[in-house]
Amino acid sequence: MDYGSSGNRVWIAWDDNFIDVNVVECGTQFIHCLVNIRAIHESVAVTVAYGATEVVDRRELWNAMENLAIQCADIPWLIGGDFNSVRDLSEVCGTSGDIRIANEDFNAAIQNTGLLPLPMQGEWYTWHNHSATPRNLWKRLDRMLINDRWMARFPNTFYSVLTPRTSDHSPMVLNGDQQQQYGGMFRFDNYLAHSPEFIPSVQNIWQHNIFGTPMYVVTRKLKAFKSIFREQRRNKGDLSHNVKMAKGFLEAAQLLVSSRRRDELYTQLEHCCRLVLAKATKLEQIMLNQRAKMQWMKGGDQCSRMFFRKIAQRRASRRIFQINDDQGSTHTDPKEVINEFVTYYQNLLGGDRRRASIDIRSGLFCRMVGSQTERAEKSPDYLTFSASIACGDVGATRISGRGSSNEVSRVITYIVSTHYCRLPSTINED
Repeated sequence: MDYGSSGNRVWIAWDDNFIDVNVVECGTQFIHCLVNIRAIHESVAVTVAYGATEVVDRRELWNAMENLAIQCADIPWLIGGDFNSVRDLSEVCGTSGDIRIANEDFNAAIQNTGLLPLPMQGEWYTWHNHSATPRNLWKRLDRMLINDRWMARFPNTFYSVLTPRTSDHSPMVLNGDQQQQYGGMFRFDNYLAHSPEFIPSVQNIWQHNIFGTPMYVVTRKLKAFKSIFREQRRNKGDLSHNVKMAKGFLEAAQLLVSSRRRDELYTQLEHCCRLVLAKATKLEQIMLNQRAKMQWMKGGDQCSRMFFRKIAQRRASRRIFQINDDQGSTHTDPKEVINEFVTYYQNLLGGDRRRASIDIRSGLFCRMVGSQTERAEKSPDYLTFSASIACGDVGATRISGRGSSNEVSRVITYIVSTHYCRLPSTINED
């Protein structure tokens, strides 16, 4: 039997108490699955590989790796197992055949997929032929590779290579992220400044006598504020929850007032509930404004998701969803809204007839270049007539002389004759 090409070459077992495994794809040389880590509520891609013994057959695995790299471009991905191939001669100890073609294919696959070697500890060689003759051979056939997403999400993960014991392969153990968890950065909440005990607590800390350099004194005093502000923040509780509770108290007080409107006690109770709600709402608003500014400072002007959300939000706010016509009717259909705009500006500008496109200043320059007699003839009276032609409604009867223009042309005629016709009587020959 050819065990090298038979099925059931790769097995996966897992503990349901810690992870959930969803098998996505199975091949003759690999199993690809999505693993949901319950502790962090996050999914990662894991591929277990067992390369074929022949060089030609292993190319199927290299092609599958390139396809999987495209699928896992946006999620952390780890692939590990027995690849049955080495990357260079440093991973071989003993007498071996020609490995040039095999390691070239393997290195090309790693380069094409953009995979990175996961840091390892323990035994360097992972396979031994268990020969008692001088033909002893050790190779590093087993390894783990990761993509850049895995490196960014789990920067401190590594795997350990254990001793083989009775097997010809050494087992590999993936070690989790052992990064030390530090406390979060201190953030001062602006709403704490509205607390009546804020100023006295600051004065109390600032009056302490601390010996050292000025910068050291300031640093120690600022650090002393942390515990006080954290305690005040805990005393305030959840501001959004406080607003909800205050609304509930006010609603209950208003129901009592509606049942007995002449009872001053209930009226005073409603008034107090209003004050409590106003104060809670103010503190919540200060907190939300601070968070919004922090988020905008962090990624506002960058090409981030938040930036494009802001652009989409502004575009949506500038859209016109409905319009009222002259008769007071409301139009919500986009085509009707466009037609109403066109109709309004057509009526405002004098109808839908096309107008002559004449550049008065360029025509003025061309006609003023000539003899002095011609320039005298082409005086403001001529320009008034030219402006009347330019502003006239050429879609209707053409203007036959000076003064036969509509109201708009009279206004523009006056402007043109005032600002563009004050020309010198002689030409500056220089």
